[in-house]
Amino acid sequence: MVERATGKKRLQIQMDSNLVNEVGQIFDELGLSPTTAVTMFYKRVAAEGGLPFNARLSRHEKASLSLANAVKLLPVQEVKTVDEYNKWVEDDD
Repeated sequence: MVERATGKKRLQIQMDSNLVNEVGQIFDELGLSPTTAVTMFYKRVAAEGGLPFNARLSRHEKASLSLANAVKLLPVQEVKTVDEYNKWVEDDD
């Protein structure tokens, strides 16, 4: 953060551009600028002494994470030819 002579600080962050665009459309519909929305968030954090929502994964997010981790453990067999593919498909293992 860079402090300005006005007593304000400039906050610079990097976020996924798709998320920024999606949320930007919501802010537009609500009549909010990103600065106003972030200010609102900071004020809620200050008022509540923590995040104003539960910071945990949903059941769907936990299941997706578990699946992604399980897939990493699966053995990978490289198939380069049609014959290798056919053999792999027919294999009963």
